[in-house]
Amino acid sequence: MPSKTAVAKLKREKKKAVVVFIIFVFLSLGINFTLGGIGAFMGTVDEFSHIGNVEFVVQGVGVENLTRFGEVVNYLYFDEGKVKLNGKYYTALIGYGRFDVPNAKSTPDGAYVLAFPEARRGDKIEVNGKTYTVLGSYYYLMGKPIVLTMEKGENLYAFMRCNDTKALAEFLMSHARVRYFMVYENGHTPYMDELGNVKNFVMSFFYLLLGTALLIEVLVTVAHLRGSTREVGTLKALGLPDSFIFTLFAGDYLIVALLGYAIGIVPGILLGSRSSLFGVSIPLRPNYAYPFKFDVLITMAIVLMVSLPYLYVSRIRTIEALRFVPKRSSLLKFLAVFFVAFLASSSAYFALAGVEKLASLNAPFNVWVIGTPEKMAKLPGEKVGYLSGQSVNGITTEIYFFNRTSMFEKTLIEGRWFKGQDEAVIEVGLARKLHLNVGDTVRVNLLGVERTYRVVGISDAFFYNYRALFLPMEGFVEPRMSFMKAENPEEVKEELESQGFKVYTLDDLRRNIEQNLILFKTPVYALMLVTFLLSVFAIFTLIYLEIEGNEKVYATLKAVGIPDSHVEREFLTKVVTSAVIGSLLAIPPAVRLGYYIGNIILPVNVSLGDALQILPLLPVLYAAYALFTVLVVRRVMGKLDVVKALRA
Repeated sequence: MPSKTAVAKLKREKKKAVVVFIIFVFLSLGINFTLGGIGAFMGTVDEFSHIGNVEFVVQGVGVENLTRFGEVVNYLYFDEGKVKLNGKYYTALIGYGRFDVPNAKSTPDGAYVLAFPEARRGDKIEVNGKTYTVLGSYYYLMGKPIVLTMEKGENLYAFMRCNDTKALAEFLMSHARVRYFMVYENGHTPYMDELGNVKNFVMSFFYLLLGTALLIEVLVTVAHLRGSTREVGTLKALGLPDSFIFTLFAGDYLIVALLGYAIGIVPGILLGSRSSLFGVSIPLRPNYAYPFKFDVLITMAIVLMVSLPYLYVSRIRTIEALRFVPKRSSLLKFLAVFFVAFLASSSAYFALAGVEKLASLNAPFNVWVIGTPEKMAKLPGEKVGYLSGQSVNGITTEIYFFNRTSMFEKTLIEGRWFKGQDEAVIEVGLARKLHLNVGDTVRVNLLGVERTYRVVGISDAFFYNYRALFLPMEGFVEPRMSFMKAENPEEVKEELESQGFKVYTLDDLRRNIEQNLILFKTPVYALMLVTFLLSVFAIFTLIYLEIEGNEKVYATLKAVGIPDSHVEREFLTKVVTSAVIGSLLAIPPAVRLGYYIGNIILPVNVSLGDALQILPLLPVLYAAYALFTVLVVRRVMGKLDVVKALRA
């Protein structure tokens, strides 16, 4: 019986039902777009980690020689060379190949590119004197750009699912010249060191969106129930039990809300899993299992958030309800909407801005060379030792061994360079992770022996995602790296790589950060768009419910000839004023929240000075909100039936 009454109530209040339905459809689309993208990306990374377990670069063998050891997933016959894009030259791996993940292969119709964030579909790219049209630009877990053409190179890159890695290694050592060989064992995901914190980083945006949506939902629910307070009093006066009243007034809203949310789930997941990352694609497949887990919790949250205000209404006293006169909404409701919307979107923006700052990467070198100690001794530049897999305060990290006078002293942001053998310099990311400051001590496990060092400096040099330790040079560590400042780093890199060295330029390191940034931009801008649209729907609902709840007041204004522009100015004052105040109030906490989110992946620095970048955009948003407010008021006032309202 109560459910039938709730359905009948919905039929009588079609406009309100449509408004609530649209809000929750859009809410579901936004949340499931975010969850769908996250779930699809996680599924793709997980799939990538299982489709192959060996990655290598060799000369002297072909793909046909590898099939007896397993299935070749991705391969590329390449030479390193220069490509020209938009007037700028880039070093790239150029050649013939096929990539099952992502789905790209060489074709005479143009060129597919991978790991090349500067390239977009439709761009013209010049390769070895020929101009190609970029048919697709895909994200790939590699630092160097890849350009697929029809010309085979001398080197073979392969990523494969190998049945016997030992037999493959023995074959390559006997029949090929091996430049790089990596086996991923014991469930280790390829490149997971680079992607380890992406999930938590992106999920933080989902929690921002969910928190915003639920707070706006509460505001809309309160506005909705205030217009029904006198009905509650009437039903109480007629002797209907509280349980019936609760079901009636919670039921109509819950039916529409849950129906709207359910309808938006599948389209949201599909949209999120098929999104393009600003022209650079990640081949994603819909992952329904991941979002559905959250959708169950969100549905329970909707039931709780919608029901709690009605529990209060069902307990109000009959006389108070019958005397209740709807009041015009205060500035506070609009202010709360804008505050939470700007807090969520600005936090996401500041987190991204902090990471983008690191892409500018200033360093005292522009060529980083890695090789054997014997070869390194013949090179110029500063020599550095290196040990991986060592422990600092129980955390496994990398340790670099420097001289007591070093070019890296320029990277210090606190303290000084070490002078004694028991002193250390720590990278800023590891310092933050371990909550260390200058003067603290650290326990370092070197080759199984624990030593204690005092931290005398903190550096922002880029090693191991800013999470490494620098120690004075030790006799048992031979230099395996050289850092130098060259006039033409690309030429130096080409020459040294021809000699068998592994070489990175500063541009390579920057590109590596930019590659990771591609993963973050879509959820950030999607969150900003969704929170903006959520605030727009909240404004519409608050204006609609206020005019409906005070329809006699506004009908009287129309009846005595007061123009709708008077009502427009009334709501414009509330909306624009609250938008200005809410956005400015949200910026300081958003900077702080963005700082914490950004530090999930890299040690970012965000300050109020970064707010200057978004301040010019705010007047545009204010103007958009003002225009929308005028259109909504005109629409609602135009639908107001004066005679019917005055007779009610």
